[in-house]
Amino acid sequence: MRALTNLRRAIVTYWQTSLSRQSLRQLGIVHDILISFVAITLAMGLAWGLAPLLSIWQIWVLIGGFTLFSAIAFPFFSLNSGAWRYASLLDVVSIVKAVTFVNLAFLVVSFFIFRGAYLPRTALVMAWFIMIVGLGGPRLAYRLMKERGTSRAGEPGEEGGPNDNILIYGYNDNADLFIRNARRMRSRKTIVGILDEKPKNRRRHLHGVRVLGGLADIAKVVRHSELQALPVGEIVVAEPDVSPQTLSELVAAAAPLKVQVKRLPDINRTGVVDENAPIETIPVSLEDLLGRKEVDLDIGEVAHLINNRRIAVTGAGGSIGSELVRQIANFGPSLLLLVDNSEFNLWSIERQIAADHPELNCLGRTVDVRQKKRVDALFAEMRPEVIFHAAAMKHVPIVEENPVEGIETNLIGTRNVADAALKAGARAFVMVSTDKAVNPTNVMGATKRAAEAYCQALDLSQDATRFMTVRFGNVLGSTGSVIPLFQSQLARGGPLTVTDPNITRFFMTIPEASRLILHAAGHGIHDGQARGQLYVLDMGKPIRIAELAERLIQLAGLRPHVDIPIEFVGLRRGEKLYEELFSHEETREKTGRAGLLVARSRVSDVQLLSRHLTTLEAAVEAADVDRAVETLKRIVPEFRQSELGRPSAPVEPLRVVGAPAAPGMLAPPSRQPPTAG
Repeated sequence: MRALTNLRRAIVTYWQTSLSRQSLRQLGIVHDILISFVAITLAMGLAWGLAPLLSIWQIWVLIGGFTLFSAIAFPFFSLNSGAWRYASLLDVVSIVKAVTFVNLAFLVVSFFIFRGAYLPRTALVMAWFIMIVGLGGPRLAYRLMKERGTSRAGEPGEEGGPNDNILIYGYNDNADLFIRNARRMRSRKTIVGILDEKPKNRRRHLHGVRVLGGLADIAKVVRHSELQALPVGEIVVAEPDVSPQTLSELVAAAAPLKVQVKRLPDINRTGVVDENAPIETIPVSLEDLLGRKEVDLDIGEVAHLINNRRIAVTGAGGSIGSELVRQIANFGPSLLLLVDNSEFNLWSIERQIAADHPELNCLGRTVDVRQKKRVDALFAEMRPEVIFHAAAMKHVPIVEENPVEGIETNLIGTRNVADAALKAGARAFVMVSTDKAVNPTNVMGATKRAAEAYCQALDLSQDATRFMTVRFGNVLGSTGSVIPLFQSQLARGGPLTVTDPNITRFFMTIPEASRLILHAAGHGIHDGQARGQLYVLDMGKPIRIAELAERLIQLAGLRPHVDIPIEFVGLRRGEKLYEELFSHEETREKTGRAGLLVARSRVSDVQLLSRHLTTLEAAVEAADVDRAVETLKRIVPEFRQSELGRPSAPVEPLRVVGAPAAPGMLAPPSRQPPTAG
């Protein structure tokens, strides 16, 4: 018995190693010629009988001519240009075309040679059917054998478990390719059935896999599968354009059943799937559930801003900064200057850029934006033409506990970089701001609003350098944001902590935010009427943090409040229940660019603002917290520092340029030179 097993293995090994793909193709050609010979011989025998077949030599001339004609004609129909294991209906169509052409053409040729003698018309009809069966049958049989098509899709292997039993959501081409790939790769996964919303697809089959119901039938289908000893562990979404709402409903329906939801890549795109490798499913992410529409970047404007120019990015190792660096590198700057005070973050992004763009002139400098002389010296040496300022302290509770550090980094640091950009003759300065700058109730938001005001004032006070500010909300997955926190809590088994059941935030992905920053910068540099304005990214609708936590638990195939608890711990100091993208004193305008809006707001007198910043810097150097915060309130009169929602008394505001003409309506910023305070 062992000898027979070894012999079988040796034969298989020889077959796999000795017969190249070209050899198999040649075998296919021989097969097709042989089928042609057998088909016409059998057809002639059936038409004439055995005796004439053995005695009339002209019949054999016709048989030989038909076979030769077939051998010449078949290559023109590409019958063996593809592998038999991937035979499809298109191959059958090619076979029908080739066989029809051979029979009709041979009929015409034989008429001219023998005047139609010795060739019964019924023989060609029979040969036509025999050839189609003989050429197509082995191909389909070979494919079925390779895909184990005689057995049910994905029979469970010896080591199969609950996660090896899956449902497919969507009766479409992707599902078809996935099932065939699973069979071809001899996957251990058992495809239990298909879910589809279209009534016309109910009870239909796809490669033997039955449509069992729709989204509303998930619980019933899963329970029925458990009774068949096939517990479902995974639902694979095959719909390429499934809506976020449907995906959320699917995740919510699967979570109580402890079933994970995954999706397929767009496997109809050329080059996405290797036909010799299994199709890997992708976990559904929070980004998929948000369903934000991708905004097309204006390549021309951004390329004009960056290509062959010296670009600097502060905070280059942070979440937003590093993604900005990656996207800027694609536009071919002559120099990419990376500035960060974290040695590790700087090393990480430098290594990525060196690997992805070895030809790019990329320099890293460990400089703290709070060090004015170092920033001045660096910009004087490198002469950057465009600066993206992303360096900041962004965590509200940390800045509340360390207000001096937050003011020094976010406000004094921004002033240092902006002033250095002006001295170096930069073409554009782009500051990354936050929605927390709107009606701020915490030091972090107030520092960002003050930084916005300083950049607005500089933009109006001179024409050499454009100072642009881009304001947006939270980004998913940024360092220290709520998503990584939830993921770490989930990995520990919970609970997930949320400050308040009703707290909401705006969210977008890091790549989308970075693209829109470039989008705003490219647009702003060409818009001469945009001076003193703030660019605001369209964040869509705010999302409840509690709902975000529930979705994250459901994505893990668990039940919120049952398998993983959610605890509400109360608002922290300085936090608001909701954030805003525009204040009541700002007018909102469209830019004509998708995803990009403009806010027109009050603009401070640059000289008076500079004096307050000098006072603020002195308080920071003296570590005088009360004086520093008080000065910050004078720069940002709308700043109402709260202790868990209790606002402080208002402070006398700074004088502004372009005051509102009427309550609630702001006049456009004036282009007149600012006056001394």
